[in-house]
Amino acid sequence: MPQAVPHSDLNLRGAYPEVAPLVQMRYIARQLQLFKPRLARSDQAGNLLTRYRGRGMNFEEVRDYQAGDDVRTIDWRVTARTGTTHTKLYQEERERPVVIMLDLRSPMFFGSHLAFKSVAASGIAAALGWAALQHSDRIGALLFADREIDTVRPRRSHHAVLSMIHGMVARAGELQSPIAERGSQSLKQLLEEARRIARPGSALFLISDCHDLDERCSQPLYLLTRHADLQVIRVSDPLEQQLPAHSLTISDGRQRTFLNASSRPLREHFADKQAQARAEVEQLCRKHRLPLLDFDNTQPLLPTLLSYYGGRQQALRGRSA
Repeated sequence: MPQAVPHSDLNLRGAYPEVAPLVQMRYIARQLQLFKPRLARSDQAGNLLTRYRGRGMNFEEVRDYQAGDDVRTIDWRVTARTGTTHTKLYQEERERPVVIMLDLRSPMFFGSHLAFKSVAASGIAAALGWAALQHSDRIGALLFADREIDTVRPRRSHHAVLSMIHGMVARAGELQSPIAERGSQSLKQLLEEARRIARPGSALFLISDCHDLDERCSQPLYLLTRHADLQVIRVSDPLEQQLPAHSLTISDGRQRTFLNASSRPLREHFADKQAQARAEVEQLCRKHRLPLLDFDNTQPLLPTLLSYYGGRQQALRGRSA
C-alpha cells in the first residue's frame, strides 16, 4: 500500500506546473467531497442520488397512489391500514460526469509569491480530478489556451486524469507572458464549447482568474446551467487587487523592469478598478446562482481545498447553517 505523502510536500510552487506533484495530489482525494447528493438531470445509472422517481435502491417516502404509478410499488400495509391506496417512492442512483474547465491563457501566467496562477489552477484541477475518480465519477477536461481548446473526454479511469495532467503541464509550459496576443480566445468561447461536450447532468468546474467572466458570458452561462451544474473557482493574486506602497521589480523571466507604485492616487484608482471587476463577477454568479470559490495563489493550496471540499469541514458547516 502506498504511503501517504505529507501535505507540506503537495504545496505547488514556481512558474510552471510539473507532472509528479500533480499526480501526488491523488493522496488527498479521499478527503475531498466535490458535492453533496443533489438533484441530477441525467438518465445514466451511477452513484449520485437524485429525485427522479423510479425503482431505485433507496426508499424515499410513501404517498397517495396516482394514476400512472407502477402497481408493483403499492405499499399494501399502509393501504390496508388507511383504506386508501398508497405507493412507495424511491431514489434512483445516477451518474454525474465531472468536467474540469481549466483556463491556461496568458493572463494566468502571473504570480507574486509561491506559485503562478496557472500552477495553482493546475493543482486545483488535479485534486478535483482525483477526487471525482475516487468517487467513481467519469472525469473529463477542457484545457483552454490562447488559441486552442484541448478536450479530454470523460472516462472513469486514472488514464483520464493522467491525460488531463499531462495536457495541462504541456499547455502551461508554453506560456511566456501574462499579456495575451491579439486574437486570444475569450472565456465566452470556453463556455460555448462546454455546452458541446458536457452531457445533461454533468458537474462542471470552471477554474480561471475570471478576468473576462463578464456580461458577454451571461447567455452561454444560462444555456449551460440549464442542463448541468457549474462551480466557478476564481484564482487570483493579491498584487492584482492592491498595489503596495513601494516600487516593485517586475520580471517576465527574461527581462526586468520597475513599477513605481508610490503614487497614492494611482494605487487607489487601480484598487477601485479591480474591486469593480471582481464585484461584477460576483454579481454574475449570483444572477445564475453559481457557487463562487476564491483561491489565493500566494497561499498554500491544500488548506483552502480542504476548507471548501473537505468532507469533515462540509459536515461542520452543514450543522452550523
